[in-house]
Amino acid sequence: MIPLSATASKIENEVYRHRDATDEEFDNINAFYRQVLEEDKELCVGVQTNLSTGVFINGELHPSKEKGPIHFQQSLREMVMEHRQKEEAQGGREIWPALPAVTGDMKTDRLAEEERFCSQLEASCISRPELAW
Repeated sequence: MIPLSATASKIENEVYRHRDATDEEFDNINAFYRQVLEEDKELCVGVQTNLSTGVFINGELHPSKEKGPIHFQQSLREMVMEHRQKEEAQGGREIWPALPAVTGDMKTDRLAEEERFCSQLEASCISRPELAW
């Protein structure tokens, strides 16, 4: 699923066929796959409709039936919290692991000023609902 906005997503998928699969085998598994996708789509549309009307609010996951998502959420929460603690230990400066560190002639007061400005600008946009998606 690809989010298009706060209330809309687009589903894109690709189906691959094993080179040794017969037409019948492929047709069977592909039909099953499409059925599952259609069921998932209906569930997502229903949940979004209920979220939009206020009928449904998100809540706790089922402790025994949704162990995978619970584990994922817990792991992600721990990693994000650990990352934020590292940022706070550096005076609140954001850490972007995929970006190379700025060194040498590139490390200037002007660059630091621009980064602070952009960070503050981004933070001020969070409180503006018209900019949220």
